[in-house]
Amino acid sequence: MKILVIDGHPLMRAAIKREVKDHKPQARVMLAAQLEEAMNVIENQSFDMTIIEIGIPGAGMQTIREMRATGRVGKILVYSSMSEATYALPAVSSGAHGFLSKQASGDELRIAIDMVLESKTYFSTTIQERLLSQIISNVSSSDHNPLQALSARERLVMPLLLDGSKVFAIAKMLELKESTISTIKANIYKKLKVKNIVDLSEKMKMLG
Repeated sequence: MKILVIDGHPLMRAAIKREVKDHKPQARVMLAAQLEEAMNVIENQSFDMTIIEIGIPGAGMQTIREMRATGRVGKILVYSSMSEATYALPAVSSGAHGFLSKQASGDELRIAIDMVLESKTYFSTTIQERLLSQIISNVSSSDHNPLQALSARERLVMPLLLDGSKVFAIAKMLELKESTISTIKANIYKKLKVKNIVDLSEKMKMLG
């Protein structure tokens, strides 16, 4: 496994590399301080994953699109000091597979890396709540809307389940017990009258 880290700060590059190597000892990690340097590296070799700070000079949403177009960068995780409220959704819309704030913990970085490598989309719980709120706001607010029966915590967990995350991963991400997440999952299924994740997905499509 080869991972490219693009970040303008030497201490941050070293910290990310250390975190990646601790989590994925078999990974080969290459570092680039500037966008031009990174693009030169990409011209000569391919990677399974690229972790990029979009705050470096010259980087932005177009950078993500250009990197995806090369077919050499693998999965893209934006790990940035830029505002996730402003940049998370545009980054993913531009082709990134996830967005994580540098204020997040090392454990969250590991979860994000795993999810992105598994071809899942990673957002922080803050962004997930915002997305779910948007979904719910677009659904009829009548008394017959089953989503109205979900608690705030159930609304937080449901998109993670729909994204394919396992109970243990959700528990770790939200710093809750696995038994708690299992109970929340069971309550979601009961309230929405579904038996499994496939049924839940289909029901959300109908409600959307």
